[in-house]
Amino acid sequence: MTFFTVDWSEMKVYLPPKPAPLPADFDEFFATLTEKEKELHQLATEKLGSSYFIQWTHMYLEWSKAKANA
Repeated sequence: MTFFTVDWSEMKVYLPPKPAPLPADFDEFFATLTEKEKELHQLATEKLGSSYFIQWTHMYLEWSKAKANA
């Protein structure tokens, strides 16, 4: 049975994953948000990091649906 050994001197500094990509119409969407919604978006970006996909949020989906119906 073979065991793996780790050379701890080769360990790098942890780099968190990059944030999720934004949809193409993000700037247009973001301009329609209230200050409170913008703060909520910023908080979600900070706390959830790469797990936060703006295009899956209720506020983006509602906006996108309203835009498509207009």
